[in-house]
Amino acid sequence: MLLSLLVSVAVSTVSARNYLAQQLHVKNVDNAASLALSLTQLPKDEATVELALAAQFDTGHYRLIRITNPRGEVMQERTNFVDPEGVPGWFVHLMAFDIEPGVAQITDGWSQFGALTVESQTSYAYESLWDGTRQLALIFAGGAILIGLLGTLLLRRTVRPLDAVVHQAEAIGNRRFITVAEPATLEFRRVVVAMNALSDRVRAMLEQEARRLERFQRDAHIDKVTGLLCRDPFLQTLDTTLQGDDENAAGSLALIRINGLADLNVAYGRKAIDGLLAEMGAALNAIVGQQSGWGASRLNGSDFAVLAPRSMEPHRVATDVQQALREVLERHSMDTGITLPCAATVFTHGATVSGLLTRLDGALQAADRQGDSAINVARAGDADTTPIHEQLERWRSILADSFAERAFSLATFPVVDLQDRLIHLEAPVRLRWEGEMLAAGHFLPWIHRLEMSSELDRRVVDLALSLIGEQGRPVGINLSVDALIDPDFPSWLGHRCAAAPDAARQLWLELPEAMAFRHLDAFAHLSREAKAFGCRMGIEHFGHQVSEIGRLHDIGLDYLKADGSFVRSVEKNPANQTLLRTLCTIGHSIGVIVIAEGVRTEEERQALEALGIDGVTGPGVVDYR
Repeated sequence: MLLSLLVSVAVSTVSARNYLAQQLHVKNVDNAASLALSLTQLPKDEATVELALAAQFDTGHYRLIRITNPRGEVMQERTNFVDPEGVPGWFVHLMAFDIEPGVAQITDGWSQFGALTVESQTSYAYESLWDGTRQLALIFAGGAILIGLLGTLLLRRTVRPLDAVVHQAEAIGNRRFITVAEPATLEFRRVVVAMNALSDRVRAMLEQEARRLERFQRDAHIDKVTGLLCRDPFLQTLDTTLQGDDENAAGSLALIRINGLADLNVAYGRKAIDGLLAEMGAALNAIVGQQSGWGASRLNGSDFAVLAPRSMEPHRVATDVQQALREVLERHSMDTGITLPCAATVFTHGATVSGLLTRLDGALQAADRQGDSAINVARAGDADTTPIHEQLERWRSILADSFAERAFSLATFPVVDLQDRLIHLEAPVRLRWEGEMLAAGHFLPWIHRLEMSSELDRRVVDLALSLIGEQGRPVGINLSVDALIDPDFPSWLGHRCAAAPDAARQLWLELPEAMAFRHLDAFAHLSREAKAFGCRMGIEHFGHQVSEIGRLHDIGLDYLKADGSFVRSVEKNPANQTLLRTLCTIGHSIGVIVIAEGVRTEEERQALEALGIDGVTGPGVVDYR
């Protein structure tokens, strides 16, 4: 547009200049002929000629009037070479007039008196041409601005749907398969329709695979009668929980036995008792479904177990379980003669499955011998006998001092790909207290109970950014549910990342599967905030809620960490092999890498490689390059 404006002004100015030059030339010729005729008729004495010439020149419209004799000698001459006022020199130079002067002959009778040369004044022409050019430029510029504004408004309205197209394209590039409304612009509509179709296909694929995985998991891991976990998957989950390095590594475990179940089966028939057991399973699932990480299992025909991480009150857990089963029996009027002995205990980080079950089996037998629905809480040591409120106050003091003294730090464990190249350093939090370095599983349950998780999340983020700055290697940290439910955390994280942009690009953030699905909108918001600064987002302990995987299509995940309970002895477990293989296929289809947690042996690692796992971490992963 600017070029067309300049060309238009230039063409108009040159045209005006040529017109003025032509008119001045005609004036020169006409004035020379008229003045020559007048002088021819006058006496030719010097005074008369001079007066006539001066009278004509003094009108001010001439820059030169000259009379030369036949020999070319100047007889009379008047000049007025003045510069035009208010006209730039560059314009005069650029638009210089080249005008032929007017020439006429003066006669004296039948003889030639002399030649008259007339040049009109050009300063007026320059001034007029300059004013005209300037006005024309202003008019053209105003018109161009007006047209530009109108064009901008029209273009903005036309390409407004492009913002949505760009947003969708960026989202898909970040593995967020969203759909947007179809714009009215034909060209954009075709692009949006194609990308919406892509997002819909990805969503449909995820939902289809989720249903298939759920059916498979139900067939492989779920008791068909009760809908609870089978014994082996439950014990694998328990083992993974005990060896974990998070807030779930401490809690309560309860066993309950239905004495008289065989008699009910004889009295009412298998079909009726299967229905009763299904209701009992639903009741237990209702209890564990209210808390993340909890689980329930049917260990054998009449024994049931409930795993309750983070709950340090085993008697309450046992009471809730016992009451839930009793209500089912009473609802069917089958409670007569039925007892529900129960045993419960507290577990802590590092305990063993065999040790816990041995302790609970002895307590359950003792409760059974009492002949009533007794609850027997098994104690592992003196710490278990301390009242819960005293333990809370003790830990409140310890943690308050630890925050004040900055006693928290990060340990690092490698997460590597199948060529032993570092993906990132997994950095669980540690607490130094009284000369001892406490693993996260020892104090995180108390952090959670005392509602200090948000403060710890912030401390861990700062420690991770500092560690990245020191070592220059990517670091992965675990965040608690408070990072999702605290409305100020995403903006706080954004400020921290903005202050250390290079370190933020090497920060990997992950949350537990249960929390991510429970607060999916908040997780999506946190993910968008973090990824704006180059952080990576992932979900840990993945695989227990595979039916929900279709909801991840628009989150923009970078990685998934398959729970260690599916990894344990995977080379001997075809069911878990199928689950992990399918999980890898789904993850790769949406550009997500899949990492296996808790890898212990080379046999597990080789089996995982064959299944398509991208990376591994755990006690068996030590070296990296």
